Amino acid sequence: MFKRHALAAIATAALALAAPAIGHADDAALFAVYDQVNGFDIETATLGAVKGSSEEVRALAAMVLSDHSAVRQMTRDLAKRLEVTYAIDEASAGAADHKTAIGKLSALSGAEFDKAYLEHEIGFHRAAIDAVKTSLLPAIENAEFKGLVEAVLPGFEHHLAETLRVAGMPAAH
Repeated sequence: MFKRHALAAIATAALALAAPAIGHADDAALFAVYDQVNGFDIETATLGAVKGSSEEVRALAAMVLSDHSAVRQMTRDLAKRLEVTYAIDEASAGAADHKTAIGKLSALSGAEFDKAYLEHEIGFHRAAIDAVKTSLLPAIENAEFKGLVEAVLPGFEHHLAETLRVAGMPAAH
């Protein structure tokens, strides 16, 4: 079973990824972080869209998949236009946590999968939103990149609200 303590460790993946933003990371490193975090949720949502046992979970996952895919493409297009080259750190702690989460979720089915998927998405979006607000945005130097991240943030907050709704939990404040 997918335990809450495992969820807490996995939810910190977004925060672990944003850690380079604290200090002297350049925009290329921040593009990499943002791309990778979106990629994590694309992979998780792909799983949710296929394995979800309820129509509501599958629909939520499909929305998250579509939105994060669009955001990742906008991020990549902007980086290309700005001639920013970056590499995603596939060996990061966040990547390892994500791989663990995918493995745990993949082993589940039915209502057990739905519950674990929703818990994961709640923790992930809370951590990602916090990391964007407290670490990523303050560190971004390029105005266009900062504008993109600011414009997309309400969408991530919407994902959290919708996930809480589907999970039958009160909205976050």
